[in-house]
Amino acid sequence: MEKQTENPDQTSDDESDLQNSSDDAENLDLEAEESEKHESKENLNKKVKDAYEKNEDFQEKYIRVRADLENFKRRQIKEREDAVTRTRSQIISDLLPALDAFQMGLAEVEKDDSTKNIFIGISMAYKQMETILGEYGLEIIKPDGEIFDPKFHEALSYQKHEDIAEGVILQTVRFGYKIREKLLRPASVVISQGKEKEDN
Repeated sequence: MEKQTENPDQTSDDESDLQNSSDDAENLDLEAEESEKHESKENLNKKVKDAYEKNEDFQEKYIRVRADLENFKRRQIKEREDAVTRTRSQIISDLLPALDAFQMGLAEVEKDDSTKNIFIGISMAYKQMETILGEYGLEIIKPDGEIFDPKFHEALSYQKHEDIAEGVILQTVRFGYKIREKLLRPASVVISQGKEKEDN
């Protein structure tokens, strides 16, 4: 048998090929690892971006829900206040004839000196009733001397007057009433027509 002699150049080439193969494998492994790291980094970046978007979405929804809740609370408060005002308005409207009776009684009793004590008693009771109803928001419209306003006044008649300008209220025949901005009843009034015009 023939003994094979190893060629040092061939061995060196084989080792070199082996080394190159090993280096190539390592390079491939490194490239694969780098590629995985890059993909992993991209996935991580995508997940972070998705998380931020979800967070922004949740924050927007939270802000909307909170605003809706605040609007709901305001609506509830307004509806409750409106219900209270409607109830008070109804009750006080039912009491207006009694107030009118007090006013007429006071006007009649005041004319006679013999009923002075009665006048004082009725007057005190009337003022107390006005005060209590005022605490519930009732405002009395007593427009004597004011300019006529059809929103709050009802004209019963017109009178000529030398000293008072046209459109000014001369006399309140019946008081008007309102609660907050809601008119319960306009004041019934007599209005000045101003000076009598002379015909030329």
